[in-house]
Amino acid sequence: MIIDANLEPHAVIELAGTHHVNMKAVILTHTDVDHIAGLPELIDVLGPFDVAVHDAEKDVVMKGKQLRRQFKFNIPIVETTVPLVDSVPFRAGSLEFDVLHTPGHSPGGVSLKIGDVVFTGDALFAGSIGRSDFENSDGAALLEGIKNKLLTLPDDIVVYSGHGPATTIGQERRTNPFLS
Repeated sequence: MIIDANLEPHAVIELAGTHHVNMKAVILTHTDVDHIAGLPELIDVLGPFDVAVHDAEKDVVMKGKQLRRQFKFNIPIVETTVPLVDSVPFRAGSLEFDVLHTPGHSPGGVSLKIGDVVFTGDALFAGSIGRSDFENSDGAALLEGIKNKLLTLPDDIVVYSGHGPATTIGQERRTNPFLS
């Protein structure tokens, strides 16, 4: 399983080939271009597989609808998607993720928890939070999602965001200036 399809998918493709991975799904934390641009190449080389995305953003990858008018880009088109639904686990192969709807940076933003790790996309970063100054962003929803879905997790949960270094829930609870 791949979380997000970044702008340069070559390293993921090489890693999957080296380990002879049978790819089951790409899960999209949201559909900003830097999280989906590699989707066509991943599908060409490693597919077919499921593309999982929250319903609020499925038209971006199914119809090429731009998420952000500020960032024009030829959006990769897929024929079908698998929905990511809040509080409904997503399973592909032997992996199962808890889906936590954390909108605000984008309408369909999700975080994905597995074991003692959570992948937060662009919701929560080490020492920061996602941007909420786009026309379809919502700063209040972003903070609510972080506080109600992420900060309720145990302190030792490791946070991997879409950008920057890893952190922990406890570290962000104690030191993130946007969450005080």
